Amino acid sequence: MPETAHKGTGRVTAFSMFGPVFGYASSLVDEQQIAYVGPVTPGVQWSKLWQMAARCCRGSAQEREHAQWIVTQATRAFVMRADLVAQLPDADWYMDRYTEGGGCRIDVGGWSNHDALITGNMTVPDLTPEQVSMKHTYYPGYFEDD
Repeated sequence: MPETAHKGTGRVTAFSMFGPVFGYASSLVDEQQIAYVGPVTPGVQWSKLWQMAARCCRGSAQEREHAQWIVTQATRAFVMRADLVAQLPDADWYMDRYTEGGGCRIDVGGWSNHDALITGNMTVPDLTPEQVSMKHTYYPGYFEDD
């Protein structure tokens, strides 16, 4: 397993978005509510999440707005069960070290009850290979696998 910068045990929401499956966990760290979002589909890198956000936001949107869009998609899956793959009430999760090319941290200013978003490649051992596999999408153009 790669070196991890972030890990936890708790509620994990797995949801599909334009094909890949992403994991979402939330945790209170140093009095800040942090959203952790990252791909759990093998071979999909965290940068694809940001690419999708850039394609779905207005052309002049900056990084913070992209981060808010990502948080919105994750909370939408949790609250509305939209594109929900699995809701795990008590699961271990790990995220690759974001400071060494494995993701990034962005302040989202209290967006959707979160202070910051951390993205990176996520591992959730309790998810099955079927759950993390690519899903059908009507909009493959938002995720173009290179």
